[in-house]
Amino acid sequence: MSKRIRKLQRGAIDLMGIAVGLTIISITAIGTSYSLLYGRQALIQQEHYRTALFKLRGFMEEEMARMRFSDYYRGNQSWWGAPNDLAPYSLDVLTDRDGDIRPTYATIYRDPIEYVDDAITRMAPDYFRITAHAEWTEAAIPGITTADKGDDAGRDQQITLRTTFHLPR
Repeated sequence: MSKRIRKLQRGAIDLMGIAVGLTIISITAIGTSYSLLYGRQALIQQEHYRTALFKLRGFMEEEMARMRFSDYYRGNQSWWGAPNDLAPYSLDVLTDRDGDIRPTYATIYRDPIEYVDDAITRMAPDYFRITAHAEWTEAAIPGITTADKGDDAGRDQQITLRTTFHLPR
């Protein structure tokens, strides 16, 4: 072989170099797409949590206002002694997931209102306590979150809020 041909072959890329380069590029593309899907799912879950929290706060304020300012609810022992719940509430906003994945619904309910009386203060009652919950199940995305039940149901989520208040005298 001439010197000129050997000099050209020295700088040329071979099939093994192409295969290694394509493997690196494909691993990078797969990792980037996986992180994009994971980030989108994380944003959707945060939006669901925020929506459920806002709805639960409004529910708690409504229950507290009924008890504080309505003689009907204040005098109705069966109402505040029994649990109360709302119809399932959709946590999805219109821009979520472009309708590709099933909608997510939260169940919002409260425990019976507690009558708290402290013997030291000699006031009856000292205060009332309301405990409310929001529960929902996030959708599982294949390859990112695993489904426990064999369907597309992912992790169960729950928020619990508790507040105390005095009745006006």
